[in-house]
Amino acid sequence: MRFLTNLLGGPVVGASADTSGTANPEGWLVDLLGGVVTATGIRVSARDAMTVPGVAACVQVLSEDLAKVPLILYRRKRGGGRERADTHPLYKRLKERPAPWLTSFAWRRALVEAAMVHGNGYSRVRRDNFGVQVQRLTLLPSGRVQPRWAQDGEPFFDVSVAGNNERALSFRDVIHVPYRATMDGAENGGIIGISPLHQHRETIALAIVTERFAAKFFANGARPSAVLEYDKILPNDGVATRMRNGIERLYSGVDNAFRIALLELGVKFREISSNNSDSQLIEVRKHQAELVAQMFNMPPHKIGILDRATNNNIEHQGIDYVKGPVSSLAKCIESAITTACLSDAEQEEFYLEHNLDGLMRGDLLSRYRAYAIGRNWGWLSADDVRDWENMDPLPDGQGKIYLIPGNMNKADDPANDNGGDAKPAN
Repeated sequence: MRFLTNLLGGPVVGASADTSGTANPEGWLVDLLGGVVTATGIRVSARDAMTVPGVAACVQVLSEDLAKVPLILYRRKRGGGRERADTHPLYKRLKERPAPWLTSFAWRRALVEAAMVHGNGYSRVRRDNFGVQVQRLTLLPSGRVQPRWAQDGEPFFDVSVAGNNERALSFRDVIHVPYRATMDGAENGGIIGISPLHQHRETIALAIVTERFAAKFFANGARPSAVLEYDKILPNDGVATRMRNGIERLYSGVDNAFRIALLELGVKFREISSNNSDSQLIEVRKHQAELVAQMFNMPPHKIGILDRATNNNIEHQGIDYVKGPVSSLAKCIESAITTACLSDAEQEEFYLEHNLDGLMRGDLLSRYRAYAIGRNWGWLSADDVRDWENMDPLPDGQGKIYLIPGNMNKADDPANDNGGDAKPAN
């Protein structure tokens, strides 16, 4: 396409580097501070990447979807089953406020966003004076944490925040959420995360250049460039400058599009570049958005691309989205918190789980049909259904009764063989 030739043919001014850094100085950070330049001629920082609408949308949707579902600490019951461990100090920290000034939603959203953008999300675990009970969980900037590993692969973290340096913090002191974990750069067998923005920097760079080209296109009146032709020598440089400046003032900018240019001295006006249709600008920008969605394993409709969306496939894509990227990242966060915040003995009794059911809720009719099946066949009570619909339990324990069809027999009931009367199951 001629658009790409024009887009990539000339020099492009480099983007400003993101000095916030990341947890992998051998890779992404080196590139940001003057390392490898993309084929488009620009360096791509996390800050620049977040100016691309598709990237910002993917990060926002996934981080908010995971942050808005409950994160519950459960206790395993003897004999099977589970119950909410609401008496454990960590329960309230995770469900409501990791720190007095920080909500669970804001904390998890920032943790996921840092992992997606920088490849690694970190949170500091603060305990009481005895080093046992978790008192607060605070966020750490990804660029201020440097992981390193002992010979056996055990991780340690060096943290520098607001002039305070903490060295050799253990995996019990820092929650580490790696995104797309890789062993690159971990010589001793440790794990480090890598961001899609680093893996696909060329795609991000092309999207950034596309946005800049579109901005320049409309800044010039959404019309192609041109030359002024004159078959004689102009009287002096002042005449040339005056004519060029006059045409630019009249011609540049969207508000000046289609205005009439007045030329003098027999000067001719000739357009030299392609128009918007020939450049396929819209198609390129749409394709870049689809590639960004693919980078994050995001269904296109989640970021507003509805070209191939229908009522049926959106529902199934939404289910795949929850079972795919959301579930994987949820398990990563659960494992990281469990490792840092629960002792080995506690891990035998307690475990964490995100309740993702709310993200998989169907429409009202589909939900009610599913409730009816579960209620009629005996594995749902009225209170179970009302709890899922955010309703209060029925009074006097009426909603705790489980029903069962009265014409059902046990499989080993003798009445099935001798034709006797059916007996209701106990």
